[in-house]
This record gives sequence, C-alpha cells and structure tokens, in this order.
Amino acid sequence: MNKRYSKIVCGGLLLSVFMVIGTACSSSGNQVDGDPSETIKIGMTSALTGPYSEYGEGNKRGVELAIQKWNDDGGINGKTIEVEILDDQLVPDTAAINLQQLLDDEEIVAIIGPAGSGPAMATVPITEANGMIHINPVAQTPEITYPNGTDHGPRKNVFSFALQNDVESEVLGSFAGEKWNKIGLIHESTAYGKTGMDLVEGVLEDKFSIEAVAREEYNQKAPDMTAQLAKLKKAGAEVIVCVGLGADLANIRKGMSRLDMNIPLVATNGALSLPYKEGAGDLVVGTIGTMIGVFGDDPLSPEAEEFAEAYSEAYGKDRYWGDRDNPQLFMSLSVSNGYDAANVLFEAIKNADSTESSKIIEAMENIQNLNGVNASYSFSETKHHAIDIEHIGLFEYVKEGDEIILVPYEK
Repeated sequence: MNKRYSKIVCGGLLLSVFMVIGTACSSSGNQVDGDPSETIKIGMTSALTGPYSEYGEGNKRGVELAIQKWNDDGGINGKTIEVEILDDQLVPDTAAINLQQLLDDEEIVAIIGPAGSGPAMATVPITEANGMIHINPVAQTPEITYPNGTDHGPRKNVFSFALQNDVESEVLGSFAGEKWNKIGLIHESTAYGKTGMDLVEGVLEDKFSIEAVAREEYNQKAPDMTAQLAKLKKAGAEVIVCVGLGADLANIRKGMSRLDMNIPLVATNGALSLPYKEGAGDLVVGTIGTMIGVFGDDPLSPEAEEFAEAYSEAYGKDRYWGDRDNPQLFMSLSVSNGYDAANVLFEAIKNADSTESSKIIEAMENIQNLNGVNASYSFSETKHHAIDIEHIGLFEYVKEGDEIILVPYEK
C-alpha cells in the first residue's frame, strides 16, 4: 500500500480541560439507563487524568464510540450496552481500588483497562482470581497477558489489544542493531520502561552481538535528564534508543539539544504522541518512532474509514485527530485500540449469547479473522494478544517546507 503523509503542528496547541465532578461516569452511548435485565454493563478503569491521560481519555472515547455503534444497531442481542468508567490517574493502588468497586457491582460482566502497565499489573491478578474477562487495550508489558513469559500460556481471562513490549522492542532492537554499533539506552523506571529495555538489550545481544555503550533510567515526569544524557554522550553513543512516554521524550530531546548531541533519537510509540510533538517543537525533526501503521495507509481500510468518520462526527477534528484531512498515526494507540477492544468483546458476548465469563472467554478464543481498525483479530487458547510485528511500522519526522510531517522511515 501507499503510505499517507501525516501532517502535524508543533506549535502551542490548546489543551482541552475536562472538568469532572466525582471520579466516575456512566454511559450507554446515548446515555440511556435501563432495566438491568435489558442491559449489558461493562466496567472500565483508566487514566482519564494524570501523566497517561492521552491514552486513558482516548481509550475512553474509543470504548464509548463502540458502545454508540452497537446501541445504534440494537445492542447485543437486543440488550443496551452501558459502561461505568473510573479514573485511576495511572496510580496502581487507585486502579486496584477502582477495579474492586467495579467487581462489587453484580451487573458488570467484563472489565476494560487500565491504560498503563503499572495499574494493569496491579489489577489483572484480581480479575484472574475472580474469573471475570479482562480486556487490556493499551498497557504494553507482556506479563499482563503472559505472566510466565510469551513462550508459556496466557492468563485464561486476559486478552490484549496493546502493542506489547516484546513486539515493539523486537522492532526497535532490530532496527538499531542493523544501523549502529555504539548504542546508548535510556528508559523510564516503570515496569513498562524496564521490561521494554531489557527486551531491546536482548535483541541487540542475541541477534547482533552488540552490547550497549551505556544504559540509563529516569523517573516519569522528571523535568531534566541532562545527567543521564551526559553519561550516554561520554560513552560515545552514536544513537539514543528510548523506551518512554511522550512528555518525557520531549525533555530528553531538549536535553540532547542543550548538550549538542547531534545524533538520532529512536524511541517507542511515545515519540509519535501528542505530548512529544507539542513539547519538543521543531526538535522532533529526525526522531524515529514505532507505531501501529494503520493510519499511515493510503487508502485507509473500510474499518479505519468508518472509525475516522464516527470519531470526527462525535468529537470533531481535534488534537487527538491531528491533521485537518487525515487522522494521525497516534490514534491507533490512543483511541482506535479501545474501539477495537470493545467491538471484539461485544462480538464475543453476542456469540456466547451469555454474560457468564467462562462462556465469553470461550467465545473470545474462537474469534477468527474479525476485521477491526488496527488489525484483523484472531485468538485461541494459547494466543491472547492481537498485535504482532507485521502490524508495526517505523515513522520519522521530516521538515517539508514550513511544515513538519511524519513519513514512513526509509531504511
């Protein structure tokens, strides 16, 4: 397929501020409350505020769009879908408390979320013990779904629609190992950052016999990474490979500029996120990042076109959307993953014709070649994740006239 250019604006974009009274919202797409016997209720905890809100709020929108779609078509086997959504702010303890509150509601039949790996790791053991089906739309640590490693079986009740660390790290490590010998590594100090970089190091060592010149870590939201970057510079790094969120990547890129580190920055999907683009401005040029590539396709798939139209009708062509003409690449990890996750879950509930978790899980494992926005989805008893290497692309920021655009990286 031809690849669509994704235009961005790296200026001072206005952020929408969502004022919420309380911590929960309940929605059925059309905001319909009904007789419990005539509804199917889903529970969700996610980072609606805090450092991961780009993903949490985006996933919330995706889930609500899917609910709207199904309810407009008559619901699941005639029953209206409702969702209760709680804000965990990316705090693991809060996510666990939220989850228990949702599980205490006997009407809830499935869980979606949380957004980040820390909160997800705090919640999946609870649902695993409970037995309720648990859908992971975005958290990337493989142990969420495969607690004993990806070469062992999955948790029976957990299904992942995320770009898992092992998949993303394979792409990052292979790309870096093919191009450079002196590789500097830096990552956030979370489970996501540590696991992701461990996997990158494994790829470099196993496939290329390359040992990184240095490895540094930082805390999320740290305002300055100069000390870590100075160590990477002193070690002679020819490229910086980073596993981290967009806002932190912006600080890293600005720190590289201050230290005159005129070397490439190669990073996880946070490099293609809104906080990175808005935080680093023109310095994003030359940065290379990974992403599910669906919104880089030209033409878009019918499923992506339908989703894009539904999103623009509901929310307009806002900062999540990006380009005035085309949805930006980042939507695949901020919105459409939540949309797909909900749609596939609802399809499984429909096929099961039951709200019993065991029957929904069995129906999920029988999903085969179900077309969504981000992928065609197939699961089995041994495969509970959806996104693989073939779904991932590398994209680079380049300057074209007065504009900065994202293009597929040409090796």
